[in-house]
Amino acid sequence: MFKIIFLDFDGVICESCEIKNAAYYNSYIRFGKEIAQKALDYHLLHGGVSRVKLFPILHKMLLNREITQSEHEEMCKNFTSMVEDLVVKAPLTKGVEDFLKKYQGKVKFFVSSGTPQDEMIRIVNKKGLSKYFTEVLGSPDKKEDHIKKILEKYKVKTSEALFIGDATTDRDAARNTKIEFIARLSADSILQNEKFTMKDFSEVEKVISEILH
Repeated sequence: MFKIIFLDFDGVICESCEIKNAAYYNSYIRFGKEIAQKALDYHLLHGGVSRVKLFPILHKMLLNREITQSEHEEMCKNFTSMVEDLVVKAPLTKGVEDFLKKYQGKVKFFVSSGTPQDEMIRIVNKKGLSKYFTEVLGSPDKKEDHIKKILEKYKVKTSEALFIGDATTDRDAARNTKIEFIARLSADSILQNEKFTMKDFSEVEKVISEILH
C-alpha cells in the first residue's frame, strides 16, 4: 500500500460536482444565459481550478474587462454561500468512508482541493471526516504545491504516494510531481483514457494492487 494518498474532494470524496457546476453558472447568469453557459463550460474543461483564480480569467475572457477587487471578493463570498451548506449535505462517494476507515493509521490521507482552504476544512469537519485526514489542503496553494510540500514534510518518496482525482488539474499535478494517479470517472469524464481508472471506491483496492504489482 502507498504511504500517502491525496484525494480531491468534489467528485472524488463527495458527490458534489453538480453543486459547484450550478454555482459557476449562477455566478454569471446576471450577464445573460450565453455568458453563464460559457463560464460553466470553461469550468468543466478546467475542473479543479480555484474560483479565486477562475473569476478573473472568466471576466477577461467573457466580459473583456478586468474584475475589480470588490467584485472579486463579493463573487467569492456569494459562491461560498451558494455551495457550502449543500456540499455538507451532499452524499459521499460510494465506498470512500469504508476505504478511509480500513486504512486509517496505516496510510496518511490528505485532501487536496481547489476550494479555499478554510472553507474546505469547515466542510470536512461538518461531514465528520476530519479524523481520517492528516491535513486538509486547499487554495490558494496549487495541488502540485500540496504534493511537493507534503512529500518533503513527511519524507516520503514519489513512488510511495498516490493521487485520486477526477479533473485534469489533479492528473497534471500528479504527473508533474511524478506520483501515481487514479482517475475517478463520471459519465462525462474527460479522463476516460487514463491508465488507471475507477468508477467509485468499491474498485479502489483492485486498482491500487494493479499499480503496485
